Amino acid sequence: MCSKISKRMALDHGEHRESDAGLPGILGLEMEENEKKLADFEGQIEKEKNEGLFFKNLRERTAKEKVEAKEEMEKIKELTKENAGSKVRKNIYLALISVVVIGITDSLISPSSDRRKVAVLGAILVAFLSQFIYEQRMTSEAAERTEKEKTEEEKE
Repeated sequence: MCSKISKRMALDHGEHRESDAGLPGILGLEMEENEKKLADFEGQIEKEKNEGLFFKNLRERTAKEKVEAKEEMEKIKELTKENAGSKVRKNIYLALISVVVIGITDSLISPSSDRRKVAVLGAILVAFLSQFIYEQRMTSEAAERTEKEKTEEEKE
């Protein structure tokens, strides 16, 4: 059985050699054509890079675009400051802080207190407290800004 397969493969291989006799010229032309297409493609990519199609953000911006971007950035900052000082968010942080404090006290009171649980809850408590302080600071800054604007309007 194996010998039949090997004979068949040898015959097929021989037939391919005979039919490949005229292929070197065709393959050479095809390879040259493919190399030319590749060179054209690489040239096109280089041209598009230079035109800024790949890296639009790296190009120089006009003065108008810079001003628009700066205005947009200021709007985003103002919106962030307004949202940061909302009473609902502060109340949510207070509720979460109280839940974490209850969890810590429960862990400390229980006879099988796990110090790792207390440490993790303590870290979470610190994170919530720092965020709450940030919210308070944003609220006070927004209030100060509003007062300044009102006094400036009254002076005019």
